[in-house]
Amino acid sequence: MSANIFQISREGPAGRPSDDGFVALDNVPSLKPGWGDYGAIREFFLSRSLNADELYGFLSSDFHERTGLRAGQVRAFIGDNPGHEVYTFSPSIEDSACFLNVFEQANRHYPGFIEAAELFLRTIGLDANLRTLPMDFRSTVYGNYMVAKPSFWETWFALTEKLFDLFEGESPAFRQQLAASVACNPLVGLRVLLVERIASLILALCPEITVCAFSTSSTPLPQTAGAADEPPLALLDDLKTRYAQTDDSEALHNFYTLRGAVLQTREDRSAARAKEGFLSTQLPASRDMLYVCFTHVPLPFDFPSFVSPFYMGDAQGPGKANLRDIAPEWLPYHPQLGAVAGSFALKNYIVQNHLQVKQIGICQYRKFVATRRLSATAAANYPVMDMVGRQALESTDLAQVMAPAGRDFLFGQLCRLQGGYFNQYRDVHVAEDFLLFTAVTIELGVLGRHEVMPFFSEEIFVPGGIELGVFPADFWVNAISQVEAVVRTCFERHPIKREGYQARVWAFCAERLGSYLLLRHLVSKYAGVNWQQQFIGQLNLYTEDPQAAYVGGR
Repeated sequence: MSANIFQISREGPAGRPSDDGFVALDNVPSLKPGWGDYGAIREFFLSRSLNADELYGFLSSDFHERTGLRAGQVRAFIGDNPGHEVYTFSPSIEDSACFLNVFEQANRHYPGFIEAAELFLRTIGLDANLRTLPMDFRSTVYGNYMVAKPSFWETWFALTEKLFDLFEGESPAFRQQLAASVACNPLVGLRVLLVERIASLILALCPEITVCAFSTSSTPLPQTAGAADEPPLALLDDLKTRYAQTDDSEALHNFYTLRGAVLQTREDRSAARAKEGFLSTQLPASRDMLYVCFTHVPLPFDFPSFVSPFYMGDAQGPGKANLRDIAPEWLPYHPQLGAVAGSFALKNYIVQNHLQVKQIGICQYRKFVATRRLSATAAANYPVMDMVGRQALESTDLAQVMAPAGRDFLFGQLCRLQGGYFNQYRDVHVAEDFLLFTAVTIELGVLGRHEVMPFFSEEIFVPGGIELGVFPADFWVNAISQVEAVVRTCFERHPIKREGYQARVWAFCAERLGSYLLLRHLVSKYAGVNWQQQFIGQLNLYTEDPQAAYVGGR
């Protein structure tokens, strides 16, 4: 059977394949950007006819670098194994074995990807459950590294063209829904990731297609040399195959348990998270906002659907967004930091996953900021915060009042600390701790030396600092990163242990630094603008007894 194997050039019309054994295929500069190699493949199918008795392949320019294979080896493998409809050459045996399917693998690295893929399938009316669909060595192929008959390519092209039309068509409905529900990065790369996983989807849904997968045991690929001979990877594939054929829940359980151990050994990852799987996004976000609620107890009431619980302490458990999984380095410090540890973890989650969100929203299991007052009962010992009971919540549209509604910021009423931050801190905490904390902020460059006295004497205070309310993502990530650096250094240099109320020494200091950084930013960016009128909302504390006194502190 004749095999027409093309290699897509990155050099334009005059480009040549990196392997002379392949045929050069120009990438099409006229196609709308963001589609990668799909432009060349699409143009080929739109402009040429395929021979039903021949094979076709469209390999990227980095095929040899990623697989270690040359054209002669590819053609020899096909020639030695005649009669199949599809031949695959996936570069990563580990990715094929250690994930239930290619969609889980992508969601691990790009949180929100699986929701995007599900939206695509729903939109085109394809009934497939990506969270239970197993893909073994036969059905797993990455990067379109395959050679196949036209019967396969016709199905593949029909699905990819639907995706192309949804992204590039005149109707913006799909793009708007995608932007409203998914924040995985990059947005442009999302379509390429989807295109690259269509082949595996077809093979998993169509077991009658005959597939011949290149075996790394005969010619090990460079990044997985010897991996195919390791019993755990072969066993993982067997467990997935058994689950696909028999729907045996024990096989699936054993797969997750074993792959958790494999990933932990190979990548020093948390086995607990790997056992639970990556088929759900820990903290779902839209492009507009990622809003989380930090809690160490079961939530006492229902927050809006756009608020994602972030669990700490005893509330952590399987299938949840846990501090122990997202930022295990801060887990030992949770008793001393409380929700501050959650803020550091949230920042790490955003940075590590390259999330593209416009705003960050933060509340706690009892505290939240609203655009208006929900209760007429202010806390007697903290008048900038209202006490809100269940009746008030049930009569309020929380989704409406917790959303920033076009505001850049949303935070609680400002309060005045008589005598400034330092004097107020000295009156209720230990002055030495604040001095040590401030010294670190100066040393790390978070505050300039000339800002020591303004920091000490600042009387305006934002309750919660930058850990309660809604903030622009770029500002918040930068500011909380600075606070995190200071707190980490304080723990390293000054292992202070105080009892009772004073135990959260660095959390109290972090709240003041966050407040100061926020005020400094607002005064600088919104000079001449009444930002207080625009951005100040109402801090609320849920309580079963609205008349009870607030037990807490600054």
